[in-house]
Amino acid sequence: MIILFAGAAFAKDIAFEASLERNIIYLGEGVQLNLQFQGTTDITAPTLPEIDGLQSRYVGPSTMMSIVNGRMSSSISHIYNIVPLKTGKFQIGPLKIEHEGNTYNSNALALEVQDNASRGSGHVQEQRKPDINLRDRVFLKMQAAKSRAYINEAVPLTIKLYVSNIGVRDIQFPEFKHDDISAGNFDKPLQYQEQPGGTVYDVVEFKAQLFGTKSGEFKLGPAKLKANIITKQKRRMPSSPFDDFFRDDFFGGYEATPVELTSNALTLSVLPFPDKKPDDFKGAVGDFNLNVEASPLEVKTGDPVTLKMIITGNGNFSAITSPALKHSEDFKTYEPQVKQEGSKKIFEQVLIPMTEAVKKLPEASFSFFDPVKGQYQTLVKGDIPIKVARSENRENATILEAPQPGERPVKKEIYGRDIIYIKDSPGEMKKKGGYLYKNSFFLLLQLVPLLILASALLLKKQKEKLSSDAGYARRRSAPKKAKKGIQEAEHFIIKNMPQEFYDSVFKTVREYFGNRFHIPSGGITVDVVNDLLKGKNIDTAFLSKLTKIFTACDMARYAPAAPDIMKMQETLNELKEVIDYLERKKG
Repeated sequence: MIILFAGAAFAKDIAFEASLERNIIYLGEGVQLNLQFQGTTDITAPTLPEIDGLQSRYVGPSTMMSIVNGRMSSSISHIYNIVPLKTGKFQIGPLKIEHEGNTYNSNALALEVQDNASRGSGHVQEQRKPDINLRDRVFLKMQAAKSRAYINEAVPLTIKLYVSNIGVRDIQFPEFKHDDISAGNFDKPLQYQEQPGGTVYDVVEFKAQLFGTKSGEFKLGPAKLKANIITKQKRRMPSSPFDDFFRDDFFGGYEATPVELTSNALTLSVLPFPDKKPDDFKGAVGDFNLNVEASPLEVKTGDPVTLKMIITGNGNFSAITSPALKHSEDFKTYEPQVKQEGSKKIFEQVLIPMTEAVKKLPEASFSFFDPVKGQYQTLVKGDIPIKVARSENRENATILEAPQPGERPVKKEIYGRDIIYIKDSPGEMKKKGGYLYKNSFFLLLQLVPLLILASALLLKKQKEKLSSDAGYARRRSAPKKAKKGIQEAEHFIIKNMPQEFYDSVFKTVREYFGNRFHIPSGGITVDVVNDLLKGKNIDTAFLSKLTKIFTACDMARYAPAAPDIMKMQETLNELKEVIDYLERKKG
């Protein structure tokens, strides 16, 4: 640990000290910067000045109070993570902060960033090569298949992550701004190699479809992607004979540094449709084919015929609607059922012939705009012959004869209706009006089967949603898995195992937010969580507790002394409060 102390302390005996975890690092590694204020605990985190070639991220605060010989002292340290973007020598500070009308200055720090190729040389060498930029090792590029397209025309978008001579993991899906441009979900990423400029890069490719919904010129991006850069940890002097064994590459020996990569931006010009549109044109754009099938082809009047209209080709299938059928009074039609299978969209429409005079099914027409030819195309298919027979299920007519003039209708006598038999006994006596259907208990009992049926349907729907919607399933499992993680952390407190405790807490909080928001858990940091919760009306006290949890986990990995049980219990309580708060704020 290299520490540079400030020259003089000013009012209130507050000393401002800056320190780096180490002053020589390698490209892609992160280094911890500590800004310590001795003599106070209420100074907020300073904003670091921008330094070309360095990227900083605030990790959190750490406070300390001690009593020595009856004299109490306090301090607060603000911790930052510094990530180099290129090799070279850098100076951090001197830093200046204003507090309660007083000015405090820190010392200046020197940081040297070397290329990974200089590892293992045994001693520090002066760099003779030009500075190497991290952006030359890992960068993001966004490309569109074309810069001009018509409304609803599908435009393939490609975002590529290039990586060379550096380790990257926990790669998240890219995000980009696309106002007034509709964008589909990314396909499964592809992995391959490219060799631009003679350098071999591993490429992770993300593909999606874009289309404009109105004419104009629109900006896309820049795209942003979050990941962790992996570098080998610097070996430290072992405190026991087993330390080197467990720091061996087989057990890890690597550290992750979070980075956010930014791509170039694009401009897409969306053109309006030409005039003179066909009457059945609904906005389909591309190059398509239409095929029509029907079954059965021999029916009776009133029987259904299924007309299957299949559209294939290339283009924006989300803008394709059902082909139009030629109107006919001889058929009763129903709304078509739609399903899509890759580059094929199928419309199944039920037609019912109303008369046996029908000889063929109505024609289907489909119009689209071909952006390559720059003109509208209309496809007409149909005239499928059909044989319709008269239905045998006809109602029998009932003929009623009218009486002849002057003829008096004769009332038919039914004997036995006016005879009342004498009973020997009154029989079973019942309360007047005591019918079963008027009994409230009986009526309530009829609801039981309905409730059972409704519960079964809800349970079935829930199971189907859990199996088909991965995001919903992860959200439902988030609190249950977090509860197991909390129980595991409580076990480590009882066993007084601080390192395992903080590892368990860190794992639990990352997995909870990963499941809650359906994102990869591996790349979650306090910054990622803050971005996820932005605009959700979250209490600032909650955000503060969340920051303390991440900070405590980070400090446990770097602090020289093991945290005590009270600190661990405080962190665990904050974790419970955080998860309970979010679960109650699901709306």
